[in-house]
Amino acid sequence: MKLVALVIAQRNGKLIDIAAELSNFGIFERGTVKEVIIATSKIFINKFAANTKNSVPYEDYICYVDDRNDFGGVVFTDKEYPERIAVKCLTEMMNEYIKKTQGLPGEAFPEINGLLQKYSDTRGHDKIMDVQNQVDNIIPIMHQNIDAVIGNSAKIEDLLQHSDDLSAKSKLFLKNTKRAKRRCCILQ
Repeated sequence: MKLVALVIAQRNGKLIDIAAELSNFGIFERGTVKEVIIATSKIFINKFAANTKNSVPYEDYICYVDDRNDFGGVVFTDKEYPERIAVKCLTEMMNEYIKKTQGLPGEAFPEINGLLQKYSDTRGHDKIMDVQNQVDNIIPIMHQNIDAVIGNSAKIEDLLQHSDDLSAKSKLFLKNTKRAKRRCCILQ
């Protein structure tokens, strides 16, 4: 899961600001990758209608685009990056930029680097995803506990059959109830 870049540009094609994490690319590729990010951002911002949000798959990445009247924002992520967090990042970036410029785009936005750092780690940004991760961690433990209980149940029945504390009548009763349970399960 990787957040690659955040871009803000005007609809006329002028780049306002960019923050990119290109450490996964070779040192000689980084300049070209940055140019591709800027070019695709400008294309996407100009392509879509104003006041729309879109997501566009682009090779191994997904671009989330938020177009406003005079400018737009783009978030580049790899395909594993959670969509909910990418959209939250994009919305926060656009809202902070509007708050800073008071609706008059064109100013640089140095806060974009802080947003890139903040959303590079996906933990803590989406409560639903955090709960799902906790559930995913608990499921294997629950499976082990259930297997242990089922195994203990079978062992308890064996121990009761060999116990000297139970009379022959009680042992016969246990055996008959076990058979009755099986028959009830078969009938259902």
